[in-house]
Amino acid sequence: MNLASFQPTENTKMPPTTPPLDFDHQKGDEIPTKHKEAIRQLHWFAKVPIGQLGSRYKLGNSSIRRVLGYDAPERARPTRKGRPQKLSDAQVDEIIEYCSNSWEQRILDYDALVLELKLDCIASTLQKRLHQRGYFRCVACQKPYLTAAQVIGRLLWAIAHIFWTKEWLKVLWSDEVTFLVGGRTVK
Repeated sequence: MNLASFQPTENTKMPPTTPPLDFDHQKGDEIPTKHKEAIRQLHWFAKVPIGQLGSRYKLGNSSIRRVLGYDAPERARPTRKGRPQKLSDAQVDEIIEYCSNSWEQRILDYDALVLELKLDCIASTLQKRLHQRGYFRCVACQKPYLTAAQVIGRLLWAIAHIFWTKEWLKVLWSDEVTFLVGGRTVK
């Protein structure tokens, strides 16, 4: 596009305002929108040449030309960054709810979930989105069964203490904390 022949249209015209005077641009920083619009207005309405704008705002001619070439003073979608996500937050919520419904659904691997729910993504995408929410898949550790001796020992202990009333008030319950009592370790 030839900037010399460019004339602002109805979409690019904004009512003239007083240009801001507090411009202190550091190289590499983004030019604030109010200053971009001031540059556009000074050039298109006040007919200030690009060279004078460059010296006034301490910008190069290419930076001034880039600002003048914008269709609008701001980006059209300021919150949009990168590619769109394959799974929206609402879809992830539905997947979490689906997995929470039953044990069979909870133990499905990522590939099976993608197939069963007919998702438009691959298993690693589903895994990444669930990890972002704090949900992880892992194989549960197999706990050993109680032996016959352990079962009998627990039953005898329970029968021996079934009629305790006041004695239970002296017991301090803990969650598997090791204490040192009288020189010996007690669990």
